Amino acid sequence: MRPSPEKPPLGALVSVIHRTHHMIINERMRAFGLSSGQLFTLIYLAHEQGVAQETLARRFHVDKGTVARSVRRLEDTGHITRTTDPDDRRAVRIFLTEKGEKIIPEIVKIDQEWEKEVCAGLTDEEQRAVFTLLKTIAKNSIAITLENEHARHRNETS
Repeated sequence: MRPSPEKPPLGALVSVIHRTHHMIINERMRAFGLSSGQLFTLIYLAHEQGVAQETLARRFHVDKGTVARSVRRLEDTGHITRTTDPDDRRAVRIFLTEKGEKIIPEIVKIDQEWEKEVCAGLTDEEQRAVFTLLKTIAKNSIAITLENEHARHRNETS
């Protein structure tokens, strides 16, 4: 059975949303010398200072190298500082600087404006439904990924 233009694969729709989100956020964050890759790190730090880089990698389901590059760039631009955890010398803790704190309202606004624009024409109820459905799909996708990782690990150790 072939996918129809009226019902493209879910993955294709998610991919379009993801890519265009990054394009738009990149354009809007350029004024701060930042990119879309740093948006979620900054927003996460606004809620939880002192998080370990490894925690960010797990939270965003990306590899540690991706987080390290994003964090390095944020440190280079003066938005964050990194400190070695005194209790675990291997762990690096991340904190917003004053400069980082100051831009949080602006970058949150950028992301909220994007959400408002892409949800144009949807009622509040429809927007809540979209969020709920996408959250469920994301949880299911993560669960499948974890199951596959566990199965691969079992096969490698057998």
